[in-house]
Amino acid sequence: MAVLRRLVRWLQREFPGVPIRLVGDAGFAIPDLYKFCERGKIEYSFGIGSNPAFQRESQALVEKVARRWLRRGQRQCLYSSFRHRSKRWRQRSRRICCKAEHGSGGSSLRYVITNRPGTAAQVFDFYQHRGECENRIGELKNGFAADRLSCQRFLANVFRLLLHASAYNLVALFRHRLPSSLRQAQIQTLRVRLFKLGALITRSVRRVVVHGASGWPFQRLWQNAFQAVASG
Repeated sequence: MAVLRRLVRWLQREFPGVPIRLVGDAGFAIPDLYKFCERGKIEYSFGIGSNPAFQRESQALVEKVARRWLRRGQRQCLYSSFRHRSKRWRQRSRRICCKAEHGSGGSSLRYVITNRPGTAAQVFDFYQHRGECENRIGELKNGFAADRLSCQRFLANVFRLLLHASAYNLVALFRHRLPSSLRQAQIQTLRVRLFKLGALITRSVRRVVVHGASGWPFQRLWQNAFQAVASG
């Protein structure tokens, strides 16, 4: 909460009038965070665990999606929402969106607590996009070894982390200039296909020539990426 307060204050100061939306998994589903967002007029969507009250409210939806699966023989997904009031929330009701799925592998039921407008399907669509952010955080940690902070001094480790983050930002900027097929590629993919290149480089007055192996499988991809970056 302390970190979030500082971050929100900074965002509101630097980007006045820009709406702030907060999304997180069930680990963030705590009443203090709901109240903080509601007081600050922040839209939030957090996963939340099931309980008997939620199950009673969504029972009709679960039965409906099961009937549809029996009729159509294909995986079905339905959405709904309801208001719930908890003693932990001091008798305040909040919106719960639910997503029921049923298929040959079984059924699943998930819940999101939110103050966002729109349909339950739209709320879940926004909530599920958090996975892309998590992919990029994992890429910074694993692809750029951002967790290798083995210096003895704190400031030295801070500097190392800044170097890792700078390398990530350079690659992210480079990636946005690539052909559309590579703009979502992980750093491991870029390393193998574009960066780890054995070549002979010759330089003249007018140009630099990269002589790659004729049997290199990614030469066409490399040429397309080079042309996209050079033309941008």
